[in-house]
Amino acid sequence: MRHRYGRLIKKDNIVVFPGALERLIEKGLDAVEDTDYAEAVEAFAQAYHFEPDNTRILAPYAVSLYETKDFSLAKEVATKLLHSGTTDYLDAMELYLAISIQLQDYEEVEMTIETLFDEDIIPPDMVKKFNYLRDLNKRLSYRYIREDVEPQKTNTVTLEEFMEGTSEAQQQILAVFENSELDETTKNLLLQIVEKESLHPIIITYALVLLRESGFDEEVTVRKFGLTKRVIPAELELPSQDERSIKVVNQLGGLFEKDPTRMQMAIDASLRYGILAYPFCWDGFSTDEVVEAYMQYIESMFTGSPIISTDLNCMIKTVDEQPEK
Repeated sequence: MRHRYGRLIKKDNIVVFPGALERLIEKGLDAVEDTDYAEAVEAFAQAYHFEPDNTRILAPYAVSLYETKDFSLAKEVATKLLHSGTTDYLDAMELYLAISIQLQDYEEVEMTIETLFDEDIIPPDMVKKFNYLRDLNKRLSYRYIREDVEPQKTNTVTLEEFMEGTSEAQQQILAVFENSELDETTKNLLLQIVEKESLHPIIITYALVLLRESGFDEEVTVRKFGLTKRVIPAELELPSQDERSIKVVNQLGGLFEKDPTRMQMAIDASLRYGILAYPFCWDGFSTDEVVEAYMQYIESMFTGSPIISTDLNCMIKTVDEQPEK
């Protein structure tokens, strides 16, 4: 009687005996379950070398590569996953977009999401999630876009002239003042901007940071989102660099470690708060309360269920949904 064995796999003159590939896959899956992504990558890399189109490998391998920050290879694997046709397409697309954002492929992400909406591929229960990814991509991409502005055009700008510009134009004007010695006229303009509540919060933050960098050590009054605070710019930490914000990010990372998409969304939302609401840092609430609020907020994005209407939850939602100008 002929015995039946699993098939032999041969590549680059190396033979993998029956069962060896399966053991590598199981080892990788167990490592993912234990959130040991480095070990998972090691196991899946060997299996992927021999069977790069094995659909059992692609999703967990891509996630593990994302977690270990090997984004270039993660995108290669995620691309195979998208084209495999054996998994939920939108789940695979969500992972692919998250990886692409990390690689700063912002234009591709925008075009891809726009196509998904145009072709009506995204179901109603996932619209909010993809809109959030789109907004996140737009916010991050703006950090890397700087248009040249002639310094002499801003030396004599008045607050009234500044107020006439769009938010983008205002940021371009402020960008001229970075890494330069500020004269009294410029400092006076920045002081007026900081205390002008009607300006977009990101503009107020930008001006406040510039005053901080210049060593401005007098009190200023900041008003945002219905809150008022007197601060000395020179004594402030940079946005999201204070100890409290770092603790929130670390705790969110630990709580969502098995769900990289939720983790990224929660962390990005907390960092967005740190920038837009600066210098207000969830004042009056404990770190645990803040972390719990972000968990509820992100979960509401996935389930569509409303979040509990507390002062903290409403503030987080208001800041995160602040429109771009």
